[in-house]
Amino acid sequence: MKLGLGIRQVLLTTTAVVALAACGGTSVLAGDTEALLSLLASKGVISSSEARAVTSVPPAEQGDRLVAILRKKGVLADGDMQALKSKSRPASVATTDARPAPASVVVPAAAASAGPLPMPRKAASVEIGGFEIAPVGYLALTGVSRNTNTGNATTTNFGAIPFSNTVQGQMTETRLSAQNSVLGLRAHGNIRGVDLTGYFEGDFNGNDPANAYVNSNSHTFRMRLAYADVKAGQFETSFGQTYSWLTPNRHGMGPDPSDIFLTNNIDQSFQVGLPWARQAAAHFAWHATPNFTFGAGIENPQQYVGTGEVTYPFAFNAQLASQFDTGSVPGTPNRMPDVVAKAAYDSDVWSGTRLHLEAAGMWRHFRSTDLPQVIGANFVWHDANGWATTVGANLEFFNTFTLVGNAFWSDGGGRYLGALGPDVVPRVTGSAGAYDIALSTVRSHGYLAGFEWRVFQPTILAAYYGQAFFDSNYAQDPTNPVPNRYAGFGYPNSSNAANKQIEQWTVDLKHTFWADPQYGAIAGLAQYSYLRREPWFVAAGAPPDAHTHLFFTELRYQLPGN
Repeated sequence: MKLGLGIRQVLLTTTAVVALAACGGTSVLAGDTEALLSLLASKGVISSSEARAVTSVPPAEQGDRLVAILRKKGVLADGDMQALKSKSRPASVATTDARPAPASVVVPAAAASAGPLPMPRKAASVEIGGFEIAPVGYLALTGVSRNTNTGNATTTNFGAIPFSNTVQGQMTETRLSAQNSVLGLRAHGNIRGVDLTGYFEGDFNGNDPANAYVNSNSHTFRMRLAYADVKAGQFETSFGQTYSWLTPNRHGMGPDPSDIFLTNNIDQSFQVGLPWARQAAAHFAWHATPNFTFGAGIENPQQYVGTGEVTYPFAFNAQLASQFDTGSVPGTPNRMPDVVAKAAYDSDVWSGTRLHLEAAGMWRHFRSTDLPQVIGANFVWHDANGWATTVGANLEFFNTFTLVGNAFWSDGGGRYLGALGPDVVPRVTGSAGAYDIALSTVRSHGYLAGFEWRVFQPTILAAYYGQAFFDSNYAQDPTNPVPNRYAGFGYPNSSNAANKQIEQWTVDLKHTFWADPQYGAIAGLAQYSYLRREPWFVAAGAPPDAHTHLFFTELRYQLPGN
């Protein structure tokens, strides 16, 4: 198999180099574009969408765009580039990535008088009208072993690691499952310079029936992403279910999963310290220059207090129970969407080294209602505002070694930090005979740092450390008939589900055994993680924290549309 791959790589490289040389270098493709791209696409070197990405830029930039795509795919090596160097011009920032560049980054080339260029089909996709439709995702067999019984399948609840003085803390668990498999479709087209993408994917980590693992293992399919992305001129609009803009990008601000930083972890909870959410959103971006992008949008809100983390004031418990999501109250009555803004900077620092910087901010609003403990009282609204902000960066050296990191701060944004802590707590106000409540936001912060190293072309080694921290927020509850009781989060004698700090160390390994642009790839993955969680309160004599070791393995067939 390795010999076959080597022969194929030589043929692809030879085809690309000869074709480029025949066109007179990498900066002059005018007049030969159609023939060259048709040749490369017919041999499976590039896809139809990648060919369109080349023709979407001015003729003077098309050579650089094609070279960038071929280098990203591994078709052109450093030696090949040296051979072409005398005829090449410096690559611009807009041509350093294999993804189709947003139409907002470059001015679309004028259409030829003969009409749009028809692109050859590939086995990996079909064309319907002007759209190329390709399968995305992967089929996976996942194995997971934990030295405690978390009660989870292939997605770990980081905030509920059991303590060693419990039955669950003394039991190990091992599972095999295919429910990590992701299936979806991407539709892409370009109409008169407007770039259109429709994307859908789902997995099988939904709400399973109680007997899922007994015989049939009939895991529930669920929606992960479902969005449309429209790029015209300098402007880009994304709407549907997508990743929150608080989730860091690897490149730009686009919604495509290849542009989102989610680590190399197998665990679908990703990594402690990573802010993220998949939810309904509308994002509007302005690509001001090839380097700078700015945007604003709205995202689905959810007033979140966590499972067993927040205690409501005794006299108002029944009124408040349906107004905040504990993880099982999807009908929470939110008042308005979360409002988000984001900015990103992407640039080549020097040849083969790329920098991505970003910052995002969000404004949130919370509301509840109740009947105060006053005779004849009417319902009263209580409001509070919250915020969240993130910064992130990645620096890639020579296309092989990348430093990654992000930081998150919030006052009322715990839901975005892996849903490991609450957003807000209700606190008692007033005096005897006239008690009421007020909403108070919970402060939180987290960060993640690590590296990703392409040791060999098919092998990636990565390591990350992440931490999440949640401030306590509580007060005495005078409405409780038992004296000296508290309401809120993180108070004395509170549940050990109220986490003060959670941290995770992770090492990942990914190796691609075989890959073909028309048929996909087969890869093996491994993940080891050590998790530790520290609650605000533990009973006397109990362990001060809970910890567990996680080991994941996965054999994956990657669909060719990715």
